[in-house]
Amino acid sequence: MKTFDLITNIIVIASLVYLSFILTLADWLAALWRGQAVSLLPEQRGWKWPFWTQIGMVVLGLLLCIPLFYFLGIPLVTLTASERLLLKILGLVIYLAGCSFTLWARRTLGKMWGISTSQNVKLLDDHQLIQSGPYAYVRNPMYFGWWMAMLGLLLLYPTWVVLLMLVFSVIAFLGRARREEVALAARFGNTWTEYKRRTKFLIPFIY
Repeated sequence: MKTFDLITNIIVIASLVYLSFILTLADWLAALWRGQAVSLLPEQRGWKWPFWTQIGMVVLGLLLCIPLFYFLGIPLVTLTASERLLLKILGLVIYLAGCSFTLWARRTLGKMWGISTSQNVKLLDDHQLIQSGPYAYVRNPMYFGWWMAMLGLLLLYPTWVVLLMLVFSVIAFLGRARREEVALAARFGNTWTEYKRRTKFLIPFIY
């Protein structure tokens, strides 16, 4: 059990660091530096926040996570050893499936990938509508993959903080997905309408 827990923790930490910091944060900062990404802070009348303020916002957000994990790292339920093992195995499978789906979608998007915020969506000047890979079945596969990964994390670490992260990601990504679709519909018109007609919104083959 201890060996399984150790291997699982290494897998989770390594994958989260790669997906969250190397694949996402680093690419977003590089795109922001080139002026091709949205700012975390609202931009008004053409005035842009300095680049260092964006880094400061990221650091502040990470620091705020420390007390969140400390005070809300409370188990949701009390489980026996066999129940914990079963949930951990199931959680690891779902987590890895979600990460793989997210990575597949991210690689399929390529340079078309970008971070949207609660206020803004930014498309490239030469933006293309990706309809291959997971995008042939669902219009927002990265969000679906991340929700799968978070559900797996909840089974691996059934605590209040992970549940809160899952709920927050569902609420936040639902809003972002809708805003992104409005921007894509405005850019691609009939092509988007036809693409939307034959694909699902968030959950492949279901919704």
